[in-house]
Amino acid sequence: MTKAGVLKSSTGLEPTSAATSVRVANGKTQVLDGPYADSKEQLGGFHIIDVVDLDAALSWAARCPTARHGVIEVRPIMDVTMKDLLQKVSRGEQS
Repeated sequence: MTKAGVLKSSTGLEPTSAATSVRVANGKTQVLDGPYADSKEQLGGFHIIDVVDLDAALSWAARCPTARHGVIEVRPIMDVTMKDLLQKVSRGEQS
């Protein structure tokens, strides 16, 4: 991916035991040690690639060494600025 110029960012994440979860309910912030939900599957890291379409992204995902040891979930990045996203959230809109 690096040689082909499609890899834009990639990094691993610490284990879920190092996680802290934050959520706001009824205007009150709740901070919890550990992951938000118990699950057998965990996000171990991410790759951001810049390709023309979903087919190209799936092709690169299949070639990634990570696919040999787990599952790769392919998602587009939201095409919205953080300011726009925060405004939508404050209005209660779905993104």
